[in-house]
Amino acid sequence: MSRLVHLVHLVERVLDKVLIGLFLVMVAAIVWQVFARYVLQAPTIWSEELARFLLVWVTMLGSAYVLEHGGHVAVTVFVDMLPEPLERAVAVVRDFIVIAMAGSLAYFGSGFAAPRPGPPPGRRRIPTGLGLPMGWAYAAVPIGAGLIAFFLLARRLSR
Repeated sequence: MSRLVHLVHLVERVLDKVLIGLFLVMVAAIVWQVFARYVLQAPTIWSEELARFLLVWVTMLGSAYVLEHGGHVAVTVFVDMLPEPLERAVAVVRDFIVIAMAGSLAYFGSGFAAPRPGPPPGRRRIPTGLGLPMGWAYAAVPIGAGLIAFFLLARRLSR
């Protein structure tokens, strides 16, 4: 299990750096958009679209990061009233429900992100601002959901 713990820490450190970088680029794009619109009187399309793409990535990857650090909001008033063995059982059931949901989100989300021909048309859509396929934005969903499942499975397996 020591290798699993090391892998989790490595993924966590990489995710930390990636999130910082994405967030800084997103803030720079928003600042540029405001500057271009109000100071230069020439708004850009690409900066707004880039900020939107990065917001999706920061949200999905950030959800996995926050989950790993126990920062998600949780209402535990009823669970805290349960006896210790039952409280642990509820935590296991909760984690496996979240793993199942994250797995299905990763599976179905990859259908939107993969550049395959045919429906849905969102995969083939190329927005005008950046010229990047929407698959780049959609890819955040399966990757973030996969990280959520990874962190929860690693937590369960390391206990």
